[in-house]
Order: sequence, then structure tokens, then C-alpha cells
Amino acid sequence: MRARNLLSLEETSRAELREVLDLAREHAAGPLDRPLAGKTVCLAFFEASTRTAVSFELAARRAGADVISLSEKGSSLEKGEGLIDTVVTLDSLGADAIVLRHPAAGAARIAALHTGAAVVNAGDGRGQHPTQALLDLHALSDRFGGFDELIGRRVAVVGDVLHSRVARSVIPAFRAAGMELAIVAPRTLLPLEADAWGLPVLPSVDDAIDWGADVLYALRLQKERMTGGSPRVPSVPEYARYYGVAKRHLAAGALVMHPGPVNRGVEVAGDVVLDASSLIPDQVGSGVAVRSAVLALTMGAVPSRVAA
Repeated sequence: MRARNLLSLEETSRAELREVLDLAREHAAGPLDRPLAGKTVCLAFFEASTRTAVSFELAARRAGADVISLSEKGSSLEKGEGLIDTVVTLDSLGADAIVLRHPAAGAARIAALHTGAAVVNAGDGRGQHPTQALLDLHALSDRFGGFDELIGRRVAVVGDVLHSRVARSVIPAFRAAGMELAIVAPRTLLPLEADAWGLPVLPSVDDAIDWGADVLYALRLQKERMTGGSPRVPSVPEYARYYGVAKRHLAAGALVMHPGPVNRGVEVAGDVVLDASSLIPDQVGSGVAVRSAVLALTMGAVPSRVAA
């Protein structure tokens, strides 16, 4: 990764993906020699998070960094301070990296314009969630036996693509890794840019299995973002009938992924979440090593192995 910031994976090359995953495996194999010692990482999470926040904190601390956690509650944001002023304050206080989660798409990109610290996008509204896609690739390559084994694998991205920042990172990252993709979603849950992706759109998970999906990547149905106007789906049970991953879908050998949190019985059946075909625990487990690698690369603690 040549860029100091990690804001998006839209322009990331296959070599850069491999670089992160190779370094993540080194971190996973055993603690490195505190590459972030003397550095300060600020976790600025202005939207709820469990997996991402905890794994970033563990990653930073295990690499030797001092960690400051900041949320809207208890900060000056409650008094009306804006994002830019908050970022400038953190920069002035000497933050070496700012890991930002924010409800507004583009927030991380704006933050990067106002600080000399490395900015890592930990999820921005409907924008991007790049480290999620990286840890997904880490979990997949482990299951399939290596990064090169991902080439030609078929992945169906299932569900609420419209509201999903995960989908907007997974799609370019998986394509850069050499995988074939299809979307499984109702038209009401497709974004305007979906046509530009040039991916087949399938009407159900059953059709994804017929298409030959090796992986069913289920997205959370984000009802909290469906504000105003008519509902995007007729009903949750109707949605689950066509877009929920059930036990019967695993018979052909498909794997199941989900970025979490899972609405059991909606996106993924309860008896599938912890099935042997489920990579959901593996995804969570990949988080610390991948985010350790991302912090080390963006903060310049290790030299990039990708030629400029």
C-alpha cells in the first residue's frame, strides 16, 4: 500500500492486496517487535461498533501504540463541534493515526485533508469499509489455501447493497483479487451505480447456487437507514424467503460470509451462522492481524513491498 491513508479500495491493485495479507499473516504468526511503539493511534468512532472498534484497539495495542478512544458521547461533538475541528484538534495533539468511523459518506476523505496523521476509514455511512474487505480476503484465502487460490472463485453478494458500505469495498477488492462476482438483491435495494459495476443481478439465493457460487456473502438488512418514503421490502419474512441463506444452500459446498452483526433468520438462518460452512467466525478472527498490518503500513512502520 503506497498511500499513507486507507480511505477506499476502489483503486487498489492485486499486489497491494497481497502485501496487506502477507503482512497480516506475519502478525498472526506471532507478535512482531512492537512496530508502533512511541506512536499514538486515535480511534474516533462516531457510530456504534463492536468488531471493528475492538479489533483496531487490540491491533494498535499489540503493536505497541498508545491508544486514545473517542466517541460522540462525552466529546465536544455533543456541544456541536464539527468533524473538521475535531480532526484538527487530534492533529494538534499529536495523533499519528486517526481511525475514523462516521455516519456520513466521505467523512474519512474530508478528515484526511485536515491532518498530517494517517487516516484509516473504519466505515463512513454508505461510503466504504476497506478493512472489512481486507479481512474477508484474509479469511477466504486461508480457507481456500492461499491468495492465488481465489482467482476464478465465484462470489454472490446478497441483500441490501443499497445501504452497504461493505459491498462498496468488497466488490472492487474481490474483483482485484481475481474473483467473479454477482449481486443477489431486489431492485429496490440496488444503488444507482450498480449498473456501472457490470455484474449480473440474480433474483434469489437459489439462483446464485445455480450460477455456481462458491461463496454467499450476505449483507445486513439495514432497516435503520430506510427512512422516508415506502419500505424497500414488502416484509422481512418475504425478504428472507428469497435473500436469506438457509441450510439447504450449503449442500453444493458453498461457503457463507457476513460482516456482522447478523440478523439471524433474516440474512442467514440461525443454524447456518456457526455451521462448518460459515466463515463468519473466521472473518472476526482475521480482524486483528489485518488491522495490525494496515496500521503498520499506513503509518510507515514497515516499508512497502509494492513498487511505486
